[in-house]
Amino acid sequence: MKTVSLLSCLCFFFSVSCATNQKSRLATTAVGIGIGAAIGAGTAPNDERPELHALYWGGILGVVSAVAANYYFSDERDLEVMRLENEKLKAELDLFQNRPSTLLKEEIRSADKKYFHGGKARIKLYEIDQWVPDGPNKRYHRDRMMEILPLEKSE
Repeated sequence: MKTVSLLSCLCFFFSVSCATNQKSRLATTAVGIGIGAAIGAGTAPNDERPELHALYWGGILGVVSAVAANYYFSDERDLEVMRLENEKLKAELDLFQNRPSTLLKEEIRSADKKYFHGGKARIKLYEIDQWVPDGPNKRYHRDRMMEILPLEKSE
């Protein structure tokens, strides 16, 4: 009886020390199998093999403890917290990447005659702050944007 008590206490402390839900589920299942095996071996009649009783009881208590651990150590709460945190980070990243632009200067200058018939265009220079993805592992920063608009004939 002392060995069963000692084994159950050790298994309890082992299951409490786990940090994640998956580890907690596995530890609880292992504790159930260990306690079931100890109970089965300790309560086996003298004329029967104690290792078979240990296997039977260990299997039964292992399954029961696995079902209880899956119910008790549910991932739904953690997944909801992670989903909310992910949405918050996406919103912050979107705000960071899509800041409004600031017009620095606007002028009318000569432009390439290939693209602009009159040879003059309205050029606007903006200050922006954007990080642009360039492949899976690269990002580059944009800080200026130039907009070149053709002049209308009336201008």
